Amino acid sequence: MLLIVIAVVLVGLLLSARMIAGFYVEYLWHASVFRTDVFWGVLKAKLTMFVMFGGTFIGVAVLNLLIADKLAPTEFSANTHPVVERFHEFFGKRLRLLRIGIAVVFGLLFALPAVGRWQDWLMFNNSQSFGINDAQFNNDIGFYLFKLPFATFLLDWLFAAVLFITLLVVATHVLSGGIVLQQPRPKVRRATKAHVAVLLAVLAVLKAGDYWLTRYELTSESRGFVRGATYSVVKAQLPAVTLLALISIFVAGLYLSTLKTQSWRLPLVGSALWVVVALVGGVVYPAVIQALVVNPNQKDNEAPYVERNVLATRHALGIDNVVVRDVDFSPIALKDLQADLDPLRNVRLLNPATMVRRFRTDEGVKSGLAINDLDVDRYELDGRVQQMLVAARELDLNTVANKSWQGKHLISTHGCGLVAAPAGEVESNGRPVYQELQLDRPELYFSDAIDGYAVVSTSVKEEVCPDQPDPGPYSGEGGVKLESFLRRAAFALSFLDYNLIGSGAVDDGSRLLSVRRVQDRVRKVAPFLSFDGDPYPVQLGGRVLWVVDGYTLSNRYPYAESGDRKQLDPDSGLDRGFNYVRNSVKAVVDAYDGSITLYAMDEIDPVLAVWRSAFPDLFTPLSEMPAGLVDHLRYPEELFRVQTAAYSKYQLSPEAFFDRTGAWSVAQAPGGQPTAIGAASTATTDDSGTTSQASFATESDAARFVPYYSMFKAPGAATATFELFRPFVPFSTDDNRRELQSFMTASSDPATYGQLVAYRLKPELPDGPATVAATMSSDSNVSREVTLLDQRGSEVIFGDLQMIPVGGDILWMRPLYAQDQSVKQPSVKFVILFYQGEVAYGESLRIALAELFPGFATDLGDVVGAEPVTPSTTPDGPVTTTPTAPSDSTPAQLLEDADKLFADADDALRAGDLGLYADKVEAARTLVQQALELLSESG
Repeated sequence: MLLIVIAVVLVGLLLSARMIAGFYVEYLWHASVFRTDVFWGVLKAKLTMFVMFGGTFIGVAVLNLLIADKLAPTEFSANTHPVVERFHEFFGKRLRLLRIGIAVVFGLLFALPAVGRWQDWLMFNNSQSFGINDAQFNNDIGFYLFKLPFATFLLDWLFAAVLFITLLVVATHVLSGGIVLQQPRPKVRRATKAHVAVLLAVLAVLKAGDYWLTRYELTSESRGFVRGATYSVVKAQLPAVTLLALISIFVAGLYLSTLKTQSWRLPLVGSALWVVVALVGGVVYPAVIQALVVNPNQKDNEAPYVERNVLATRHALGIDNVVVRDVDFSPIALKDLQADLDPLRNVRLLNPATMVRRFRTDEGVKSGLAINDLDVDRYELDGRVQQMLVAARELDLNTVANKSWQGKHLISTHGCGLVAAPAGEVESNGRPVYQELQLDRPELYFSDAIDGYAVVSTSVKEEVCPDQPDPGPYSGEGGVKLESFLRRAAFALSFLDYNLIGSGAVDDGSRLLSVRRVQDRVRKVAPFLSFDGDPYPVQLGGRVLWVVDGYTLSNRYPYAESGDRKQLDPDSGLDRGFNYVRNSVKAVVDAYDGSITLYAMDEIDPVLAVWRSAFPDLFTPLSEMPAGLVDHLRYPEELFRVQTAAYSKYQLSPEAFFDRTGAWSVAQAPGGQPTAIGAASTATTDDSGTTSQASFATESDAARFVPYYSMFKAPGAATATFELFRPFVPFSTDDNRRELQSFMTASSDPATYGQLVAYRLKPELPDGPATVAATMSSDSNVSREVTLLDQRGSEVIFGDLQMIPVGGDILWMRPLYAQDQSVKQPSVKFVILFYQGEVAYGESLRIALAELFPGFATDLGDVVGAEPVTPSTTPDGPVTTTPTAPSDSTPAQLLEDADKLFADADDALRAGDLGLYADKVEAARTLVQQALELLSESG
């Protein structure tokens, strides 16, 4: 028994010590990033909530329990239950102390849920004005976002607390003899009835307050045609809720009247009436009004509320200032094409998602480093700004060579540098043209996908980045300096890692780097913001800076529709319910020292103003952002997805919104798999899903066109700027409308950052992305090439389908990749073009363009290192650069030569020479094609 007691005590001490150590570690971490204001600010808010709510419960409970004690009879009646008598005998004079103890224990328990509402308290305490009033109650929007959440929680909490205290009071009166449990009904003393009546009256008053606030909550109701207080809510539910509030006050008065009349009949009848009105008025009556009054004439009845919804949604989702431009395209002439080459030089041949494995293999450098993601950015290269794919070589502890404790925490401590490739250029073998971004500090101690902790400035030498000089010991100020045994012990206890105090390599000058994933770092210093799931690295001043988009969100904007989250990735920062959003913050994390800066992007966002008021030193003005960093800011893709989904419908006037006249849909996603000869085509399969059963028409849940970044030269623009792009098609419930109706861009250019522009096409609508992709995939020439690649075990993949406004019209371009099925290293094989129903392809953009526009011979620089070929124009055909077979070659000889080349390719693959392998396969493929052409001519 003694051993059990000792073990329990030791476990309790260990848990307590670890909790204290964790608190100390949290403080040290915030101090290391100079954010103790957040640490103490959040702690103060939590303690305020705990003390305020816990103290309220304890005070009210103790007061009522003491009153119950005062009202208790001095002697027990003859009918008193024996249990009650034994209860008093056991506790005796300690009974009052017991009641106080019970009140304190339950007070602490009731205070815990309130601690989690610390953000509501700070928003209430630092509330701001929007300068816009809601259409129903004429309250400032700030009331709904900042004051109403806390007020609603407060009333709900008070009602639950008083209800529980009432139950405690009743139990106390039973145990004190004020209520005697007997047949046929309990005997209740007059003073006890009065006490309980007062508490029930308080509950009724609190419920009346809750009903009053519910009126404001109805502005975000989802009962009707659109979100907000629609016809049935305003005409039926709102009056019913107001009536319930009045009934609650009336019932409270009836309970108080029992103090004089001693009759509980009227209060009980009033309570029963209250329940009936709540059911009929709050549920049945609005439903009847909706069915019998609204639905038969819904368009006219809902018109004013639809207008409220349209205007509120546009502002809340940031689509109220979209610039609309009408464009009218005309056919492309060769001279117009040659005079407008910039859009062609800015196409993106490399798809980030497809090329990750290629980058990882080619530029991963060594075991322990991994390329996990490719990000699109722009850098100046060869005298012009180009879009680049940028990859960080991040530390991968799962593949490090030394897996000892020292190896994983003291030696392999960081990633190494950035590698980039122009998105519009490839080598002659289809590989990216890699560029090592020059850095003074290539060590990436903090990155996108790093985990674990590292200890630097130890007696153990850290691993040096490949092909880099030894930088010596860590010279940054990042992390927590382990300058005392107390700090080392705290981290050891918090991490449950004895090595931090047992290792002789760790001394007072060592630094511990923790929370190294950049998303986790920024969430820790600003837990009230939502952050993008895709940070991207930027080369600036010889260092690597990680940029993370931060959002301010709310789901309480009156009348605004919720953001569409169906097309968002699972790790999106917007993957929770909201109907108000702003990209108000750009968080920047230094990859070397982990320092964090939060730049305020939106100076007029009231939600951000709340947090700037609560934490005045946390945010840095955008004007203080380094000029070079401003040039690399990107408009967030996930926000653009939400905004384009909303704009497709909310670009309509309120009058046309109900009928969906002129509505759009985000274009259907293009098919992803090329079709080989003889294979069943899936590109034209109807991808429509089950339509919504809502009261108005909606499109299917089919996959939608994924936005992409591009150096985009808009129609009529003089220069290209870095933009996000997404197209629209006419709205249809079955997704059969696939013509290109419009497209939207979001600017990332410093001069126009955040500007949304919608380009509307007229009068005749061209083919949209889904149709273009299907036509490309089913083209006989493209299918033949896919067949040839398939025959040698290559897997064929489509890249991004891209729209190119050029020469007064639009082209569609899509790269085609091939990769060996075993090696999985994609290379660009062809560029496929679509123009006005015609498909052309080639090994370079120039070759493909020459097929569509005979006479085009300008080298666009998309294939680097290719041998120059002088184009020749045949009298009745386009420009061709395809090698021709010798005049005496036969199909059999060509196939024999191709077979030898395929054998050479297999040898190169086994030797690991992927470049030679790709060259041999390409040469063999050309011979096979020539053999097929000779057979076709002779047949």
